[in-house]
Amino acid sequence: MIAWTILAFFVSAIVWASVGEVDIVSVAKGRIIPSGYSKMVQPLEIGTVTAIHVIDGQVVKAGEVLIALDPSSAKADVDRLQAEQDMVQREVLRYQQLADWLGSETPPGERQLQSVNDKLLRRQWLEFSDRIDVLRREQDKQHAGRRSAQHQVAKLEAILPIVTRQSRDRKRLAEKQLLPEQQYLESEQERREIFHDLRTHKGRLEELDAAERALDARITQTRSEFHRQVLEHLDEVQRRRSAIRQERIKAETRVRAQTITAPVDGIVQQLAIHSVGAIVTPAQQLMVIVPAGETMEVEAVLENKDIGFVEVGQQAEIKIDTFPFTKYGTIAGEVVGLSSDAVADEKMGLVYKMRVAMSRSSVEVNGKHVDLHPGMAVAVEAKTGTRRIVEFFLSPLLRYAQESARER
Repeated sequence: MIAWTILAFFVSAIVWASVGEVDIVSVAKGRIIPSGYSKMVQPLEIGTVTAIHVIDGQVVKAGEVLIALDPSSAKADVDRLQAEQDMVQREVLRYQQLADWLGSETPPGERQLQSVNDKLLRRQWLEFSDRIDVLRREQDKQHAGRRSAQHQVAKLEAILPIVTRQSRDRKRLAEKQLLPEQQYLESEQERREIFHDLRTHKGRLEELDAAERALDARITQTRSEFHRQVLEHLDEVQRRRSAIRQERIKAETRVRAQTITAPVDGIVQQLAIHSVGAIVTPAQQLMVIVPAGETMEVEAVLENKDIGFVEVGQQAEIKIDTFPFTKYGTIAGEVVGLSSDAVADEKMGLVYKMRVAMSRSSVEVNGKHVDLHPGMAVAVEAKTGTRRIVEFFLSPLLRYAQESARER
């Protein structure tokens, strides 16, 4: 009877192992994260903490002040750059006014100059006007000399034909001995003197014409050179003004950055600064803001050997390390994302990132719902298929037999 019982049990076990199935799961370790990811709060530059307005666990709104840093240095830069910009702006206006006057057909009069508040502008224009006035006075002298030379040339040109005819007539009379030769010689000498004076005055007139043209050229060159210098200075100060404006904008940004605000609505966690006077450095993590209203999900690391069996949409079970599943149960989940490439892990080798959506974000403990928080460690079991129980016993034997068949 016992033998039949043992035989029946053995047969039942074989049938159960042949028919029964169990789930195949891929286990991945990970942690809970907000679906929108936590926002790290960092300063842009080194600074001294002057006020801390939040504590761990505090709910904040986007734009709410979290930490204040000493803005003295940044404000000093803003004030300095603003003063430089104001000074350069005055230079821009000065050279712009000079350029406008130079381009105008009617230069400013004495009354208009007196109404100008910029003393340097008046001085620069008066210095330029003085140089032009000196050249014009010289030009006036040249004009007067030219008019005098023209008058002499005209006078001599009128006299020369008369004297020439007189000399010619006296020559004929002298040749006929009707007039003393001495009178002819005197007349010829007078003609030659007038002719020489005419040539001299014509040469002088040409010199005066050349000098007048040279003065015209000098006046034009002086105006052009001054205009060129004005435009060059105007371009230079405009570029300086633009550069200073950009620097001032950066300095103002630095001032605003001394007031660190919440990037999103959420909860303050991992506050790293607790005392006024502390020094913070660029990119230092001051705290983390967990976005409010974001659903929780799991970010887990999937081993390379399992990636071929896990797909988006597969069901999974999530076990919270803090709450043993044997007592508090598991949370249902669904695979919603897999990384397209592996990353190297020092301990596990090549691994893939996996994201799993959670059906709920709390666990019932002693009749109360306890919220799960970002950072909690979990284990994800993704169901990849089923397997008959007998295969667990036969697979090692089949693998051993296959390997033995290949040996010599």
